[in-house]
Amino acid sequence: MAARHEREGPKAVSELSVRKACGDSLRQTGYVETVLPVDQREPPAVFLSYSWVSDQHVAWVTNLARRLRANGVDVHLDRWDVRLGHDLNLFMERYADPSARVLVVLSDDYGPKADRRGQQPSGVGTETTIVSPTVYRDLGSNRVVPVVPDSGTVAGAPIVPTYLVGRTWIDFRTDHESAYERLLRDLHGAPLEAAPPLGSNPFVGRTTAQATAAIRNDPARWHDGSSSGLVEVNLNQNSGQFALGNDEARFSMHMDYLSGEPARPGGAKKIRHYSDDIGNIGLIVAASDHPESFADLAALPMSNRTEVTEPGDALVMLNRSGYWSLLMLDDVVFRLSPNGYEAVALVRYVIATDRTASLSLDSLPPSVN
Repeated sequence: MAARHEREGPKAVSELSVRKACGDSLRQTGYVETVLPVDQREPPAVFLSYSWVSDQHVAWVTNLARRLRANGVDVHLDRWDVRLGHDLNLFMERYADPSARVLVVLSDDYGPKADRRGQQPSGVGTETTIVSPTVYRDLGSNRVVPVVPDSGTVAGAPIVPTYLVGRTWIDFRTDHESAYERLLRDLHGAPLEAAPPLGSNPFVGRTTAQATAAIRNDPARWHDGSSSGLVEVNLNQNSGQFALGNDEARFSMHMDYLSGEPARPGGAKKIRHYSDDIGNIGLIVAASDHPESFADLAALPMSNRTEVTEPGDALVMLNRSGYWSLLMLDDVVFRLSPNGYEAVALVRYVIATDRTASLSLDSLPPSVN
């Protein structure tokens, strides 16, 4: 380690001196130096364990490996790393490296091969012999991840090797792109929703009444952190503000009931939306009658500060971090409160976590009557 510092020390001092000199020069000329963040972490190392059950399955695994490498994951694949004359068993022994993750790409024959490794030798069996002890030694680890591909090799419920029973798998069969992003984020340690900051205990230093008021008026009450869902927004609470999603994929909405009269049963069902804390918003009127409007959401007019929706209209949102979201107003209901009737918007929403504008009515969760 000392030798490493001796090699890197002069270089670091040199870079620091150059940075300081450049910074002084830039400040003298009136410019401000901007230092961009650099990811200095080692790329995550990953091994892929799979069965050569079919050419289609092997191609699926290979394409996954290519894409992961293109996205900064140091993937090791037998067909890339083992050449003629190389020791295949030696390559597989590297699966035991605790610093590397192992993706077990399932197929209907993978589980039986893994569990019958004593009776029927196979590559899958050898890999299982090497990997399974590392799982049992650290039951709280998630270094081995079962992957259910959409290569047509898993007919029904996945057959998981015994040593992976109870482990959470990632299923590519329902939504390939969402599953891929979820996997990639996990490998890079970049969850879409990071744990929020720990708040204070609402009961410390407060009377019972103060604690009740603090709990019932906590802004977290008006926040749904999922990437899709159904929510009710009471427009008489929290000034009509409600947040969807989290972190970069957060949409901080501001809405109000648009009517010249107080909210009441039988009243107008119009909601005004503001773009102020979102970025850009656009409107698709009577969305179910105009599916063609979803073909190119980026082409929608989205320059207005406000848009007004009625039941059946869809609001398209693009936040300042480049995430897209679709919000459908299903209904506006009027509920009696101590201060009279209050307008409550019933909405469904979905956020494109891959930052694409590929959203349609089918992307929304189903409505509840």
